[in-house]
Amino acid sequence: MTLLGKFRNLKIKCIMKSINNKKKKRIRLGKTTEEGYIYSSKIDFGKQDFSAQINDYIRERQANDALNLEINTLKGVIDKLSEVKKEKNLFYYYTIGRHLSFLKKEVFKEISPYAIFRKIKEEIPKILPSLDDKTAQKHLEIMYKLGQINKEVLKKASWDQWYEIMKFKDIYKKQNLLRQILIECESGISGPSLRNRIKDLIKNK
Repeated sequence: MTLLGKFRNLKIKCIMKSINNKKKKRIRLGKTTEEGYIYSSKIDFGKQDFSAQINDYIRERQANDALNLEINTLKGVIDKLSEVKKEKNLFYYYTIGRHLSFLKKEVFKEISPYAIFRKIKEEIPKILPSLDDKTAQKHLEIMYKLGQINKEVLKKASWDQWYEIMKFKDIYKKQNLLRQILIECESGISGPSLRNRIKDLIKNK
């Protein structure tokens, strides 16, 4: 094989490796309007990856149908908690978070979590009535994370402390680190001071 041929083969391999290593983009959900549901996934007949487009469309449809069922269940839960204070209420955040565990289902694995949180806030504005849509999406994520915590462990920190703890990615999955943080919380530390202390603990791991 000529030098040019070897170079071409190497170039093709590098391109293929780059494509294979590329992280698959999460599917976003569309919006519900007066005319009905408008899909985020678009089908462009001019593109070569037609089957991939159809795949995304089907997955979005399945996820949206499944999410509508979950939202109806969630509406019932929130109606039962209508008299409960929602802002900075650890019990409320935990209860809703337990119901948000449906995000673990296979049908939602390729869907952007923030797209799901956006739709929940749109469909159930009273879930966090005092928060704007963007802020509510972040708080729904915190709810989901708090729902993964053991109820007894949850009692070891205040809402303000958990709010700071949950700003760190997947920290609720790191049991040893979480145990150390909760020991620090016993002093009443909160806000930026707690945030900085958590950074120090992570750094020293």
